[in-house]
Amino acid sequence: MDTLFFRQPRLVMLALLVILSAGLSALVSIGRQEDPTITNIFATITTVFPGADPARVEALVTAKIETELRTIPEIAEVSSTSATGISIISVELIETVPPETISQLWALVRDAVSDAQREFPAGVLEPDFDSDGAGGYAAIFALTMPEGFSPTRAAREAEALTDRLRRVPGTSLVDLYGLAEEEVLVTLDPDRAAALGLTADAVSAAIRAADAKVQAGRLRGDETDLVLGITGEITSLDRLRAVVLREDADGRVTLLGDVARITRGPRLPLAEAALFQGRPAILISAKLSEGLQVDRWMGDIHSAVAAQAEALPWGLSIAPVFDQSRYTSERLAEVGLNMAMGVLLVVAVLFVTLGWRAALIVAMVLPVVSLASVATLNALSVPIHQMSVTGLIVALGLLVDAAIVLWLPSVIL
Repeated sequence: MDTLFFRQPRLVMLALLVILSAGLSALVSIGRQEDPTITNIFATITTVFPGADPARVEALVTAKIETELRTIPEIAEVSSTSATGISIISVELIETVPPETISQLWALVRDAVSDAQREFPAGVLEPDFDSDGAGGYAAIFALTMPEGFSPTRAAREAEALTDRLRRVPGTSLVDLYGLAEEEVLVTLDPDRAAALGLTADAVSAAIRAADAKVQAGRLRGDETDLVLGITGEITSLDRLRAVVLREDADGRVTLLGDVARITRGPRLPLAEAALFQGRPAILISAKLSEGLQVDRWMGDIHSAVAAQAEALPWGLSIAPVFDQSRYTSERLAEVGLNMAMGVLLVVAVLFVTLGWRAALIVAMVLPVVSLASVATLNALSVPIHQMSVTGLIVALGLLVDAAIVLWLPSVIL
C-alpha cells in the first residue's frame, strides 16, 4: 500500500478527484450558522399563587411539583424558590443524557407537572414551563404600529405572522414579545345594579351559565351514541349584552347590557411592552433548526414576511431587527479571505526559502485537505460555524508545519 500510489499515478489522480468532488458537494450542502447549537438541559417552572405567603406556596405548590419531578431519574438537580404569590423551580438534566432524548425527557417533566397540578388548591394558576432558553434567535422582526392603533388588532396580525413563520421548513421555534393580552371588560353601573339587587358575583355566575362550551349530555341507544350540546355560546359583545340576568313573573327581562358597559381591548396595565425606533411594536423572533443553512432559511423567512406584509391593514408595517444570515455570511467570507491570504503568504515564503517544488506541494495540500475536512464535517452532521471554522484554521496551520517538516529531509538528501 505504501508504494501503490507511487506505482499507479492514476490512483493518485482518482483519489484526489474523489476528495475534491466530495468536498465541493459538501460545501454546497453543509449546514451554515453563526454559533454552534447548544443542547439545553435546563428548564424553569413558574407557578403563580395569588395572595399566598411563601410558606403556603412552598407547601401547596413547590413541594408537590418537586415530589413528582424526583421520580424522573434523568434529572440531576432540582432547585426552587418560594416567594409571596409565586413558585420558581429550576430543573437540570444529567449532562450525559443523549441529545436525541432530551425532548422526550421534557415531555416527561411536563407530565409530572400536570400530575402535581391535580393536587393544587383553588386559586393556583397554570404552571409556566420554559425549556427553550438555550440558543439565540436567527431572525427577529418588529411589527410597528402608529399611535392610537388598537394593540389587540396588531396582536392578531402578529399571531397570523407567527403561524406563517412556523410553517416555513427549518423553523424550530417562534416567540412573540410585547404582545398585548385581549380582555372583555364588564363594568357594572352601581346605581342600576343596586336598584335591581344584583351583585357582581350574581352577574358573573349568570355569564358563566350563559357561555355553553361543554356538552349538555349524551343520548345512547343500541345503535347510536349522540352528544347533546346547547347553542348560544358567547362569541361576540352583542351576545354578551343579551345575557339574561333576571326575569320576573310578568315577563320583564333584565339583560346584562341594561346594567353594564361592555368593552373589549388590551388588558391594562400591560404585562410587557416593546419599542422599535421609539414606536410601539411587537417583536417576532424565530429560531433555526440544527444543521441547516441559515442563508437559505432566511430567504424563505423573508418571503413569508413579505407575503404577510401585503395583507397588513393601513398603519402597520414589518421591519427586520436582526438577520443572522448576514452576520454568518460576513464572518465566513472574512474567514475565507484570511485563509486565502495565509495560504498565499505561506506559499510565497516557501517559494523564496525552499523553492517552487515545496511551495507547489503546500499549495496543493491545503485546498485538498480543506475540502476533505468539509466533507468529513458534513458526514458527521457538524455544521460550519465559528467553532468548527476556528478548529479548521488551527488544523491547517499544523498541516503546513507538517508538510514543511516532511519536505525538508528530502531537500537535504
